[in-house]
Amino acid sequence: MSVKAHSSTAEAANKSLVATVKIVALVLAWYGVNIGLLIANKWLISETGFRDTTLLTLLHMVTCMFASGALMGAGLVPTKSMSMPLLFKVAILSLSFTVSVAACMASLAYIPASFAQALGASTPVITAALALIIQGRLENRVTYAALLPVVGGIALASGGEPLFSALGLGLQMLACSARSLKTVLQAAMLTDERDKFHPMALLGYTSAISACFLLPLVAAVEPRGLQNMARLHATSAHFTPLLLVSCGSAFLVNWTNFVISKQLGALTLQVLGNFKNVVAAGASIAVFNNPVTAMGLTGYGITTFGVFLYSHMVRIHPASKVTPVLGLGLTPSPSLSGSGGGLDGGKDGGGGGAAAGKDVESAGGLSATAAVAGGSSVRRTKEVVDGSEGGEREPLLPRTGPA
Repeated sequence: MSVKAHSSTAEAANKSLVATVKIVALVLAWYGVNIGLLIANKWLISETGFRDTTLLTLLHMVTCMFASGALMGAGLVPTKSMSMPLLFKVAILSLSFTVSVAACMASLAYIPASFAQALGASTPVITAALALIIQGRLENRVTYAALLPVVGGIALASGGEPLFSALGLGLQMLACSARSLKTVLQAAMLTDERDKFHPMALLGYTSAISACFLLPLVAAVEPRGLQNMARLHATSAHFTPLLLVSCGSAFLVNWTNFVISKQLGALTLQVLGNFKNVVAAGASIAVFNNPVTAMGLTGYGITTFGVFLYSHMVRIHPASKVTPVLGLGLTPSPSLSGSGGGLDGGKDGGGGGAAAGKDVESAGGLSATAAVAGGSSVRRTKEVVDGSEGGEREPLLPRTGPA
């Protein structure tokens, strides 16, 4: 009996290790493609003079739509029959993404990019609140407390901002709230037993509807976008290759974002997204020789500490299930127990992570694009276009207890 028990324990430990390695590899891949998107977008803007970032977001969505559709059409990804209630849920998810893009873009006309980034760091806190309201996901108090350095570090790194606008503040907080709502709804639709989507299928449907919402926005704020693209295609040898790399990277960012959402949860995704800012800042320093201040380094250090602290708290203090205030028909069944924390995503990889088993981002999200730059000045555009909407902001140890 002791030999069998030892063998069973060893097998379980091996499975847990394999699951953890897979999730760590997935997160590293997500960071990698995010950095690739960051570099492609910055080169696209600085080297070719392309400024129509809302159109770029639309092109990213169209790319995701066709790529996902091709995979589903080839039978490599299971399709999903869409009822009207389910289509409504996907439309709400897509609308929340569009609102986050539009509100963030509009806010940059009133507040500097650094202030917008500092406000955007609050997204994990909003996500935690929405996960509780919509999914009934209640984290331990110490887990919520671990969010403070995650949020505060990025806010500190953004620097103090003397310029203030109440309207700009309101628009940016609307963008953060919409981004958080997208993250939580995305998590619920990927894990709900009634409406469970394959990540690629949900990406395809959401991208298609988001593209429809973005079309009138592009027509309103960037009416000459297609003309500018045609001109740059004819005059710049680098424009088309960089645009293709940007669109391809956006698809990979959004796909990995959705997968991470399903494995780890909405809140964990946003925490990882804040840490992604640290990684992206390091890449910018290495590739573009961007200057860095002592305050910035201190802030990034605090955020890094907060991410690992959050990971540890999630592992030792599993979340509890409570009755959601507003379920929207999206809350997972209370019987589900495969919601892992940290980076292992649960026993079968379908975990709820820190906020009800949720990725990309753009996400953080889905809009992992330069859309946040919007129609602001060239200076602000260069500051903000970092290849991620939210997306898309994530722990490093497996959690052994049930969610």
